[in-house]
Amino acid sequence: MLNCIIPTDQSLMPSTDLQGFKPSCITVVEGSSSIVPDVLFRLCVSSVISSGRDAMFVDGRNSFNPYALSKTAKSFGEEPRKVLPKIHVARAFTEYQMDALIHGLQDAVGQWNPSVLAISYLPTLFFGPDGIKLFEPLVEHLKLLTESSGIITAITSSGGSWYGDRLLASRADRVIHIEQTSKKLIRIIDDGYVFEYMPVPPGQMRFADFEESELTGGDLLGKNSVLLSCIA
Repeated sequence: MLNCIIPTDQSLMPSTDLQGFKPSCITVVEGSSSIVPDVLFRLCVSSVISSGRDAMFVDGRNSFNPYALSKTAKSFGEEPRKVLPKIHVARAFTEYQMDALIHGLQDAVGQWNPSVLAISYLPTLFFGPDGIKLFEPLVEHLKLLTESSGIITAITSSGGSWYGDRLLASRADRVIHIEQTSKKLIRIIDDGYVFEYMPVPPGQMRFADFEESELTGGDLLGKNSVLLSCIA
C-alpha cells in the first residue's frame, strides 16, 4: 500500500528534508519538475544552517541559481549573506571537465569539510562513446568518495530511459522521483510512498492559518498536511 500525503507548505514538503538524506549515501532526485533543482538548493541551505558546515555544489547543466539560494535562505529565516559564502560552486560544461572536477573533490572535501555534496544533472554531459566510457567509473568513484568521507551526496537527473539516468539510479542508495502531473499537482515517489504536493500560491490561506482540527491530524501530520486515503 502506498501512502498519499498532500502538504501545503514547501518547507514541510515530504521526502526532501535534510533528515531524509543519510551520510555516506547517494540520493538521486530525478524527474522533469521544477521542484527537482530546488531540492538541491534547499538541501545545501538547510545543511549550512543546521550543521554549521559548508556545502559543495557541482553544476552539470548550468542550473545553479544564486537567487534561488538567497530566496531559500530567507525562507529559513536566515540572511543570504551568512549562508551563500559557505556554499562552494564549481561548473562543468563538458564530460571531461566534470570528470576532472569529480576526481578532484577529495581535496575540496579535506579543505572545507562539507556535510553535503550536491551535483546537478550529472548524466546530461555524458553522451557519445567517450561520455559513456567515462560515466560508470566516475559514478563508482563518487560512491567511494561518499562512503569514505561520510558526506551526504545528492544528485539530480532527468530520470529518463537513457543509459546514464538508469545507471545513476541503479547505483544510488535512494531514488526520489518527482513528477509534474499538472500545474497544480506534483507527485513525489520515494521508497514505496507516493506524496502529492500542491504548492500554495502567494497570499492564499494554508491549513496552518486555521485552528487545528481532526482533518489536519494535529501533531501527527503537522498543520500543513493532510493524510488522504491509501492507494495501491
